[in-house]
Amino acid sequence: MDLDDTLARLAELLASHGGDSADWLRAQQALYAKDAAACYANLNSKRMWGGAGAIANEALADNPGMPPALWDRHIREFRGLMIDLAEHLKARGAHYPDIDFWLSAFSNWQQSGI
Repeated sequence: MDLDDTLARLAELLASHGGDSADWLRAQQALYAKDAAACYANLNSKRMWGGAGAIANEALADNPGMPPALWDRHIREFRGLMIDLAEHLKARGAHYPDIDFWLSAFSNWQQSGI
């Protein structure tokens, strides 16, 4: 997994959701280029994985008006990228506790086709 590419694509996907999630991810992408350790600390945080208002919670967002088939592809790609990111962070060692919950949820949703 290429972290820079993953953060960029997540930001692209979240740009259509409204709010500041896309901007936050772009800031992490810029930080990664300067201070990878600080970026990883931010990616292992409540802002990324901690429930309401977290980036992970965007998987539960309402369709912002896309055609249903496009929204389905959009959210499935988002969940797939989040699975990749969660697995990457877990492989690095200590990780935010909610990552395990989200990894399980994203994986189950992807397998069930929801």
